[in-house]
Amino acid sequence: MSTQSTGVAPLCDVCQTLDLSSTNNNREPIKYPLGNWDDINRKAKMEPPCPSCELLIPFLGRYGTDIDDVTIEWKKKGGFFYNTDGDNLAFLNEDTASAPYGSARAVHDTIDPAMIKKWMSVCEAHHGEPCTPKRGVIQASEGEVGVKVFRVIDIIDECIVEAAPGYRYLALSYVWGGVVPSIRLLKSTVTELGTKGVLRVLRDKLPKTIQDAIDLVRLIGERYLWVDSLCLIQDHDDDMFDGIAHMDLVYQCAVFTIIAAHGVDANAGLPGLHPGSREVRQKIVEVLPGVKMTATTGVYNDMKGAHTTRGWTLQELVLSHRTIIFTENRIYFRCRTTCMSEDTIYDNFPSAINEVLHSGGLINFLADTEPQPLAAYVSQLFRYADRKLTKQSDTIHALTGILRFLSAHTRSGTLEGLFTSSFDICLLCWDNFPRATAKPGRREGFPSWSWAGWECIRDGYGRSCKDPETTNVWLQNQTYIVWYKRIPTSAKLELVWDLDSELKYGKPDVQYIGYRASPNDPYGRVHADASLGGLQTKPSTSDVRREEIILREMEKRQYHFLHFFAYTVLMQGFGNPPESSDWAMVNPLLGSEGQECGGIKFDNPKVMENSKGPHELILLSTMDKYDDFFNDSITLERPFHWVMLITSVEEEVVAERRGIGILFQDCVEHVLPPGKVWKEIVLA
Repeated sequence: MSTQSTGVAPLCDVCQTLDLSSTNNNREPIKYPLGNWDDINRKAKMEPPCPSCELLIPFLGRYGTDIDDVTIEWKKKGGFFYNTDGDNLAFLNEDTASAPYGSARAVHDTIDPAMIKKWMSVCEAHHGEPCTPKRGVIQASEGEVGVKVFRVIDIIDECIVEAAPGYRYLALSYVWGGVVPSIRLLKSTVTELGTKGVLRVLRDKLPKTIQDAIDLVRLIGERYLWVDSLCLIQDHDDDMFDGIAHMDLVYQCAVFTIIAAHGVDANAGLPGLHPGSREVRQKIVEVLPGVKMTATTGVYNDMKGAHTTRGWTLQELVLSHRTIIFTENRIYFRCRTTCMSEDTIYDNFPSAINEVLHSGGLINFLADTEPQPLAAYVSQLFRYADRKLTKQSDTIHALTGILRFLSAHTRSGTLEGLFTSSFDICLLCWDNFPRATAKPGRREGFPSWSWAGWECIRDGYGRSCKDPETTNVWLQNQTYIVWYKRIPTSAKLELVWDLDSELKYGKPDVQYIGYRASPNDPYGRVHADASLGGLQTKPSTSDVRREEIILREMEKRQYHFLHFFAYTVLMQGFGNPPESSDWAMVNPLLGSEGQECGGIKFDNPKVMENSKGPHELILLSTMDKYDDFFNDSITLERPFHWVMLITSVEEEVVAERRGIGILFQDCVEHVLPPGKVWKEIVLA
């Protein structure tokens, strides 16, 4: 920590306009023009330098130096801001502040456990239901929701114990990185690690982050801690899958989750917990005699370690009710109501709420009563999609907690990462962005029709419906396919959504996304198209050759296939995408005589470069017009079909997705012969 306090130099003419002698937190909002970057930089280097400019230079420099018109703004509930609400300049005036806004305090090399306990007490006493952890992480009886066996580290007895209902525990979120803990819960170590005092003997063999988490729990007077490597039997598939399937409950029921957001592996530790474990970087400048200022950093801007890039670490950030976040030189308390930190003073004003959370990649908690679960699904999917996994086979596992949480709101099951009760929308709500990665293409072990089957979905873009009621109307009136799935282990044919699903998950109403099952149509659709009458919708399993091919492919791929009937058309080819427009990266869809009939976004353009027509499209569903229904910026008045580009990959029996797009309804007459055909499709 560096402090300038001797011989305070005068402020420059521009900084004199900031009224820094008034440390009143309740000053009215105002913007202050500071000139261009070069002017500020020059004044900071004058002899003597302007102290305020000296603080501004590193603060503004985070956002680039090619700035002609720098304007800093005082916000009534925050302080001095520039560019992002996450970072601000604040007065170091904890002893005299009348409100926490625009105020800061000095940070010390070692954290104060009493401060963490204070944050907890403020939250427990003042925030009420939104921040109150759930109960019921443990399965109460057979068939009920919950973990069958829930284990925790007993800090007092220093061993692993099976938790009883009502245990108050903390959870640890960290990254393994290249460190595989030498002490893990295995079938061979369950008895040993359940022996009282064993973790005291084995302490030095535990990764540093786990050691520190145990110390933190002890320092703040708690007793139980959940850590994945010590609480799930790592070589027991049923135990692991049961835990993974209920990660939402593990984090939602924790008193709080410790987020180890610094470092690249499990030996990074919790900076600041022990003396010498961190070097605080906090520039404090005396801008006027007796008036000191510093810069504070928003929690999400300060999270720069591997935690922000690893696939397994998203769930705890959005599912927990409270988190303690350790970054390189700060700790933060982020609950569902506010954010407190070492360098702010919100804990001194329990009724004040820190509204300054819009730093960097703002990460919102998922609401316990999520009003728009499909929109939340898309948001979380694209926040997750470009995160890294050691094992690609964990692509869906690492998101299972979020999927399970949201599936309760959609009253739905899931299939390869998509919600079954709104399957037609989930097929559409993600796009590939192959130009965003050096290695676009398929991910082995997952189907082409799921986001999990591709390496390159990112850019934060997705289609999500605005409200559940509109979604239900669209599902009932604009879709028509009866979706069937083939089970990987047996190739058995089952409905994606059926009456049993309704009985299991509950019948949706207008507040939820989903189909309404009925004895005649499991999807409860209103079929205005009379041509659907009498058409076969359930695939046949009597074709021996077809079944042999399907079974062979499923044994090889080990994931669900879709097997269904739908309308298909053949198209001549594709044009080149426009250089810039809302349809950039979308290749025009060309009809029999070269007419532009819609557009396709390829999942992997390289694969399609030398692909010759005709090209087959599945007509998935319809839209009366493109009117921002999917939260897109695109508006089109022409009715169209949503279409999926497919290509045969195995003996004209099994196909894969190659892109998604639209075909204008009035252009169906321009498709290649034989026109619109009702066809049986097996999609891998």
